[in-house]
Amino acid sequence: MESPRALALLGSLQPMSPVNVYHCQRCIAPLEVPPGSRTIVCRYCGTHNELQRPGPSGAAPRPAAAPRPAPTPRRTLAAILIGVAVAVAMLVSIAMIAPRGARVPGAFRGPLDLEWANERKFVVKSDEALHGDIAIFEGTYQITFHGFPEGTRWKVAEKSGRIESAIYDIIKLDNVEGQLGRVPVARYRDHLLGPKAKLELELPSGQAASIELRQVDAAMSVLSVLDRVKNGPVLFEGEPKQESDQSSVLLLETASMKLFGQAVLLQDVDQVAFTRRLPEIKGRKTCTGYKDRAGKPLPDLTIRFKETETTVLDRRTGAVVQKNVFPPDEECPMFRFSIGDDREREQDSYPPTRDIESWLSALVQR
Repeated sequence: MESPRALALLGSLQPMSPVNVYHCQRCIAPLEVPPGSRTIVCRYCGTHNELQRPGPSGAAPRPAAAPRPAPTPRRTLAAILIGVAVAVAMLVSIAMIAPRGARVPGAFRGPLDLEWANERKFVVKSDEALHGDIAIFEGTYQITFHGFPEGTRWKVAEKSGRIESAIYDIIKLDNVEGQLGRVPVARYRDHLLGPKAKLELELPSGQAASIELRQVDAAMSVLSVLDRVKNGPVLFEGEPKQESDQSSVLLLETASMKLFGQAVLLQDVDQVAFTRRLPEIKGRKTCTGYKDRAGKPLPDLTIRFKETETTVLDRRTGAVVQKNVFPPDEECPMFRFSIGDDREREQDSYPPTRDIESWLSALVQR
């Protein structure tokens, strides 16, 4: 299977390819960029990616060098030989760098039989380099095709189209945001959404196959949709824009959420809370006594004390309901985390989680 990094490397090294392949800065999906392009919008997440990077230390790109005089006939053969050698070397490099199973997309030979490799990925049995991934991204159920020949036709229920790129192509099928309000709060990671339909594929060669699509969880979409309350109301299907009660608060964290109060479904949640570590350093503390796995002493760790601001917003109006600033947790961490020899000598204090959760619990009990 091609990794995104391998695809990007292959796209940038192929000397005869008309397309360079880069990564989206937000979702890491591969980007196809015609030569000379400076920006491209990711078809996966919609991010505008700036592809022309400045020189060292933010310096502007160097001006183009003055044209060189034409080489003398004596050097023509040498230049050709050097060019051939460079091309061969680059092709050898591609073969060495590409992971096992990776290949440059080309004509498919073999039976087109599809099967599920896991809950989110289907593959062609005879060539797993041809595969598809399903996901719900920002409220939309979509399929990402990898390696299928350009021009391959697809059909799901009443929707149909053609794959536009043999590297990757994304089709967005169903917007499921309207269903998120009926997702159980306690089981939001397990609740499955998406079409109950068959995906039909037909290659340019005429080979055809089909597979029943699976539903997937919308956990990350739930978090991203609720996060929008920072900019205004978040209303689920059929909800009026009116002030909420204070019977439930949902604390939204980086990749999870925690409920305080009574709410069965997401549409029952009244308020959403966020935490933010304030930038001002209120003091420092030196923590000692840490050891590595071999039992050798580690350098002291300095904790920077920073306060944490917690804001509670009304989900249905977007208005600020409560705001509180909590002092830092001044306890030394039990463990130090490091990668190899890369150990930070200073780090910010942890948020006072217990104090914040106690405050949120008290809000819904009034």
